[in-house]
Amino acid sequence: MPFDLATGTFIVDQIAAWAAAKQCAPARLLAGEGGFVEWAHYPHQDATDPVSGWRFYYHTHNQTQRPRAEHGHFHIFVPAPGGQFSHLIALSVDEKGLPLRLFTTNRWVTGECWQPAAALIAQLAEPALGHAAPRDVGQWLAALLRLYHDEIAALLHARDARLGNAPARLEDRRLRLPSRRRITLAHKLSQAGEDPPKT
Repeated sequence: MPFDLATGTFIVDQIAAWAAAKQCAPARLLAGEGGFVEWAHYPHQDATDPVSGWRFYYHTHNQTQRPRAEHGHFHIFVPAPGGQFSHLIALSVDEKGLPLRLFTTNRWVTGECWQPAAALIAQLAEPALGHAAPRDVGQWLAALLRLYHDEIAALLHARDARLGNAPARLEDRRLRLPSRRRITLAHKLSQAGEDPPKT
């Protein structure tokens, strides 16, 4: 998918606006909470777009169970048949809210309704989180999904290739993250001549 300069600009401008207010995407979900509790969902009932049914939440693992520099990660879901949900992708960020990596999860991790890569990529073509509250975070995540469309599609295909069609593999507790990829927003934006965010 061609790089969309307007999408890159939106992402940078939103990070800059949050930074000016001494905020970031995770902090926006913490309003009134007092502090992050490891493993808790933020928001607690998940952020759901009432129009599309797309949803996300943010959480953080304990320090020994997360990669260096990661503060936490967003899990993003799309609707599935029968009112269920499917995990699309997870996005790790640092304490400033800057993206660090993308990764997929095995079925047992989130209890999702499993859908093959092709079905998820079809929904990825039009990310629909714009009405999920807080809306600035939902819109920012949707923009990141557009920006990293090709990388996410490749990770989903790699997930399917690793797990195959064996149902037992979807419940294998030894296999948590079938595919992952480090990302750097500054590098991605430089590909289109966009200035990276200064925080």
